[in-house]
Amino acid sequence: MSTTGARERIGMLERLTSSTAFAVLLVLAGLILGPVLLLGLAALPMFLSVVPVTSKPEVWAVALLPLGGLIGVVGLVLTLRPPETSIRYGITLVCLAIGVATAIVLAATLVIGASAGDLLSVVTVPVLAVPVLAALGRVARLRRLRAAVQGRAQDALPLIFLGLALGELAIALAIGAQLASAG
Repeated sequence: MSTTGARERIGMLERLTSSTAFAVLLVLAGLILGPVLLLGLAALPMFLSVVPVTSKPEVWAVALLPLGGLIGVVGLVLTLRPPETSIRYGITLVCLAIGVATAIVLAATLVIGASAGDLLSVVTVPVLAVPVLAALGRVARLRRLRAAVQGRAQDALPLIFLGLALGELAIALAIGAQLASAG
């Protein structure tokens, strides 16, 4: 595979997530996910008061999901302006990574816990995919802008590693769910 093909894919992802149609889709996903995130953040003090009493991982997960979602939203907001410093660039990427991981964990949990006729889980997973795509498109944009500022050629290798990491995360979640349901 040539490096030109890899560059075109990155550009295609950036073009897709920069379109008006995708922006409308992101706003609609935000209208659906926003109240859920706010409800989770409002219930967070209750969950944090229960966490020290129990050591169950489910309680920790429920307590930390709203924080991961909030950090992801902060990452999306930070990408509205290109970062001026490398520290802000790193913070933005970390926020986006936490948000993407949170959305994938939530989607995997919904898929694993869904019954055969559960329409809510079937509809929620594509809604969760929209912010993940937006985050990956913004990462591609940030990388392109950073490469232009530094005067170097844009490479696709870090995005390939990001894709591999997301795939490994999904596989680890599936294995963990299978182990949890088995015993």
